[in-house]
Amino acid sequence: MKLRLMMLVCGLMFLASAGPPGKVVRAGQKISWTMGEGRKLYRYGDLTAIFDRVQCAPLGDDCEEGDVNPMLTIVRTDGAKVELEGSPMQNILMLGPLTRGGPAAAFFQSYTGGMHCCEQMRVVTPGPDGLKVVDLGSYDGMDIGWPRDVDGDGTLDFVVTDDNFLYAFESYAASYAPPRVLNVVGDKAVDVTGEPRFRAVFAKPMAETRKVCASGKFPNGACAAYAAMAARTGQFDAAWPIVLSHYNKLTGVWPEGCKVARDADANCPEGKEIAYPDYPAALRAFLVENGYIPAA
Repeated sequence: MKLRLMMLVCGLMFLASAGPPGKVVRAGQKISWTMGEGRKLYRYGDLTAIFDRVQCAPLGDDCEEGDVNPMLTIVRTDGAKVELEGSPMQNILMLGPLTRGGPAAAFFQSYTGGMHCCEQMRVVTPGPDGLKVVDLGSYDGMDIGWPRDVDGDGTLDFVVTDDNFLYAFESYAASYAPPRVLNVVGDKAVDVTGEPRFRAVFAKPMAETRKVCASGKFPNGACAAYAAMAARTGQFDAAWPIVLSHYNKLTGVWPEGCKVARDADANCPEGKEIAYPDYPAALRAFLVENGYIPAA
């Protein structure tokens, strides 16, 4: 009797150990990893995430034998996999469905380092032909956490920031970046910020920037963000007189325009720059160029 019981226990232990490896996590659970932790495995649904240190390649001046890089590998139970280079400083992963009742996906944020920068954000989405990596871009600040369904349509929304506003009209400390809302549709990131169903996203930051614009010591950064968010919510005409009444007329800090399309690094070709005479003209042109208001 005892022998049969021991055999049954051993059999159950074998079956348990024969399943997919990795620590099972909840949907949206925050997983932090650094290189010092070594190899770690996590599992949600049919996805397994593997953090590890791998030999750099190819060998050369910047890569010697024994040099390792941080790597995240996402593997699906059917064998499909993708590899994403991580950060030697900070890596944050969350697993779960991005749509109500949808398949498991992975949201990976890695810290690039640098002054006031940056969380690189990538999503791994499943599809019939394998796993696809969707680049959401890099953003100033801390990780944004697991996305949430802002408008209740069953699709999770990634609320990031429009970092074009940083340094544009004030120093970094006095700049304000309006929210941006992204959806992952198939294997693409789609900017849905301008859709009326997301106007609630702007309520709190718009009230904050209006207050600073009207009473702050360095108003121009706040006034720019306030005008942009007012445009998103259909209130630009009401906000513009407030901007004109409170912007700092003694500073000459604002971005130049460009007569032609900027390059991939947002640079304007030499000789094609547009110098604006004042803050209101520069701000209006900036809002047009970044899609907040239509051209006159």
